[in-house]
Amino acid sequence: MRLIDLFNDFYRPLRLRGRSIATTKLYECTIRAYARFLGRDPVLADLDELRLARYLEHRVTQVRPLSAERERCSLVALAGLAFERRLIEVKPNVPQAPIPDRVPVAWSLEELRRLLAAAADRATFIASNGRRPLFRRPAPGPEAATDEHRWRAGFFSALIPVLWETGERIGAMLDARVEDYQRPHLLVRGEARKGKKRDRLYRLSPATCDRIDALLAGRTTGSVFAWGMTRTYLWREFGRVVKAAGLDGSHRVRFHQIRRSAASHFAAAGGDACAMLDHSSPRITTKWYLDPRLC
Repeated sequence: MRLIDLFNDFYRPLRLRGRSIATTKLYECTIRAYARFLGRDPVLADLDELRLARYLEHRVTQVRPLSAERERCSLVALAGLAFERRLIEVKPNVPQAPIPDRVPVAWSLEELRRLLAAAADRATFIASNGRRPLFRRPAPGPEAATDEHRWRAGFFSALIPVLWETGERIGAMLDARVEDYQRPHLLVRGEARKGKKRDRLYRLSPATCDRIDALLAGRTTGSVFAWGMTRTYLWREFGRVVKAAGLDGSHRVRFHQIRRSAASHFAAAGGDACAMLDHSSPRITTKWYLDPRLC
């Protein structure tokens, strides 16, 4: 049996029921990466601990240690299910490798202002030269293209302040519905959030609500932050905005940096950052989110 068949036929329906599509894609990406290492589709016999250890030793040279550890957990979980169902005889023992504890890094208020200014400036630059297509569908004329450029400008100018004021994850915010926005409140439903358990109701500032109203432009259905292209392209575009602001443009610095910044500044002002981020433990907040230079 191929590993992808084990995942689709057994693991996904039994262990990932109710989980997000993103979780499924992470497992599929892990299996594809293992296939590239082997040069063929992995099968159940490839859930051998020595073969897995060699793959992970190779993988850590390509991705960050935390990403390699996530792949280890995924492969070990698949092997555990195969062992439980007696599809393999030996359960592999592949211990966790050391993972460096990184100091959380947040943006200062000045850096956040530069980020928002860069989002507006970049949108103006794209609209003026017209060389980079913002949507794959052809525009019927120059006026329509200009409208789409303005819409793109409003997208980042609204998204960045909303993420800053709420501290919400980007994935959940992209799934926020127009019908759940009633100025000044924005409801993010539990189905869209990590864990899929709790709704969160956020109160936004008047300036941010003005940006959302301009972005919606009369729309009454769909996502508040509807994106006409892939989310991969969204991450890439935001990375360009970050670089245009003169900030660190590494892969680690993306939308989650705004979440870390919101938590760090909230804690520095005396707020409960753990409650703000809806974490189960203050230890998680301190370890992964609070920049000690600010807190």
